[in-house]
Amino acid sequence: MLGRLRDSVKHTGYRMARSRLLRRGPATPRRIALTFDDGPDPMTTAYLDLLDRLRVPATFFVEGLPAERHPELIREYARRGHQLGGHGFDHTRFPRLGISELDDQLRRTDLALPPQAAGRPWVRPPHGELSARTLGQLIASGYVVAMWSLDSCDYKIHDPEVLAEQVAPSKVAPGEVVLMHEGQPWTLAALPTIVERLRADGYELVTMADLFAA
Repeated sequence: MLGRLRDSVKHTGYRMARSRLLRRGPATPRRIALTFDDGPDPMTTAYLDLLDRLRVPATFFVEGLPAERHPELIREYARRGHQLGGHGFDHTRFPRLGISELDDQLRRTDLALPPQAAGRPWVRPPHGELSARTLGQLIASGYVVAMWSLDSCDYKIHDPEVLAEQVAPSKVAPGEVVLMHEGQPWTLAALPTIVERLRADGYELVTMADLFAA
């Protein structure tokens, strides 16, 4: 998928896309970004409370429809110091949308989110799916397109111990962007072990915006 995206970047002719299609951060300093897709949902407060206790700022890519329905949760992400980005309005894969349909999804999601402290609005395509057309449309509309470099596979691994191994220090590198998801008790259960091991190995956990600002 990511190889095809690099080809798509060349095909679009948008040179600036290389700096606005983000996958892995700088190799120095020793930092990693934890990211979570698909919120907000009934488990959002539990995720936020746990990240508070672990003192971890994270990046959340939220869907516009539940964000619109639960503005109080959107305010909580921001109040607790996390970065917010869009993840489509209703999780439809972007290549399945026409130009006006994608514009509508982006606009409605942006309206449900607070102004982004990171400057340009950030978006993560549902399922990580892009085409040359949709990538070009996102870049032309001013978005930072946020992908990932390490998939935790928490959508199919439901054992917290096995999941924690997916993000063990031996499997990550500085600049890693880790994909995880909200709404999953096994992800929540694995987080303390993941964070403890990464910090013991000398990693600092930051938002994607801070990771790429470095």
